Amino acid sequence: MKKVILSFVLVFVFTACVEHVQQEQAIGTIREPNDSLLIQYAEGFEVEYGEGFVKIITKSIDGNQEFRDSVYLRTSSTIHLSAELKIINPTEVRIACQSSTYLAFFKAINQLENVAGICGVDYVIDQNTKAILEKNGTKEICPSDQVNLEALFAASPDLFLTYPFGSSTEPDQYTKRGIPTLLIGEYLEETQLARLEWIKLFGLLTGQLAKANQYFTAVESAYTTMRDETPALNQTFIMNLPFQDEWYMPSSKSVGVELIEDAGLSYFYKSEGGTENKLHAKEEVWNDGIVADYWIIIAREKPGFTLADLCAQSPIYSAFKSVKMKQVIFCNTAEVDYFANGVVEPHIILEDLLAATHQIEGHEPQYFFRLE
Repeated sequence: MKKVILSFVLVFVFTACVEHVQQEQAIGTIREPNDSLLIQYAEGFEVEYGEGFVKIITKSIDGNQEFRDSVYLRTSSTIHLSAELKIINPTEVRIACQSSTYLAFFKAINQLENVAGICGVDYVIDQNTKAILEKNGTKEICPSDQVNLEALFAASPDLFLTYPFGSSTEPDQYTKRGIPTLLIGEYLEETQLARLEWIKLFGLLTGQLAKANQYFTAVESAYTTMRDETPALNQTFIMNLPFQDEWYMPSSKSVGVELIEDAGLSYFYKSEGGTENKLHAKEEVWNDGIVADYWIIIAREKPGFTLADLCAQSPIYSAFKSVKMKQVIFCNTAEVDYFANGVVEPHIILEDLLAATHQIEGHEPQYFFRLE
């Protein structure tokens, strides 16, 4: 397969579900969205254009607990909007983030300086991103496993991007204190390109939609070209590592499985239905591993983790076909920020997988590589 070369450098669920339904009306006539923001894949957000404002709506996707939220971006100083609405100025917005995964979107459009606060700043792996956050004085707003209101107020954000589910504090608690929120559910999307397309929402929020559109178009083109040119290899793969006596495999409909299948491999458990991770007995996976061609692992291990280190975890691994053939493909999340940066770089991950399966040459892996 011909390797795709980009024309320029292109710089995973919560159990406590809370329903959020918000109804807002603007003073002004909302027009149909214009073609400056074309949503091709994403189902979790939409945009409406009005006289002097743009309304961003985030919403649940079929099969998930219902929620709906919105903010208004003021585009004219003369238009009157109700004081009850959540209104921001996209050219001056300071944003707090409940998830560090949002950083990748801001980084891709060169808007990290807009991030005033974040949960888990100490867990940011990318050193360039961390340096920018430190230079900007970005606040840690979750010193524990919950949002600290005092730290959030100290960050003084104009907008707080929050999870739709799992938070012990309702978004209204922030809004009542003068910090508007917007529910972000990009992880609910069911395809790689749908998740990536949320970069357009982040572009709108920061007044950088042109950059977001340009980035998305380039990555979409690179990804789809590689995917469409990749033949089926007729080789199977299993995933992950066990936890004690339990081994969870992702749903056959997960975006991670989709990406690996786009590299030409076939998921060993593709016949299993549902959208949730599937629990398998460890002994069952041992038997499957003996015949599966590839083993794809995403895990946090020590730097320089090797095939010998993997086999030291369980002697049975030496009997796996993938181990014998040196077809274990590994992503060490202690060294690369797969769960954050990976969402905006599916083309690079796909290229890594194509290189690891010997379908292309000359590629320097960034996320996934063969264990030796």
